[in-house]
Amino acid sequence: MSHNVEMQTPFGIWLPQVTVLRCQQFEQASDAVEAVRERQCVVLQLEGMEPSESQRILDFVAGAVHALDGRMERVGDGTYLCAPAGVGVSQLSGSSGSSVEPA
Repeated sequence: MSHNVEMQTPFGIWLPQVTVLRCQQFEQASDAVEAVRERQCVVLQLEGMEPSESQRILDFVAGAVHALDGRMERVGDGTYLCAPAGVGVSQLSGSSGSSVEPA
């Protein structure tokens, strides 16, 4: 049973949604950016990728999320949360995630 809850924001009506994206190649990084642009939170999973390709995707997505005034947080090994502007991100105790800033 799905319960979509509309939220009134300064940006208009927002239907909260989380998208999980397991990237296999750089071309999929734009899917994460587009989802954030559409005001969705994205869990970006990069584990299992070549380190250079993973870093390339991370740099691209972090830069785009920053340009959209969003936030990006590391939530695990190779896993990042991308949140659009206006969405608060907090971590409970015991978490060792850190903000990702574009280079």
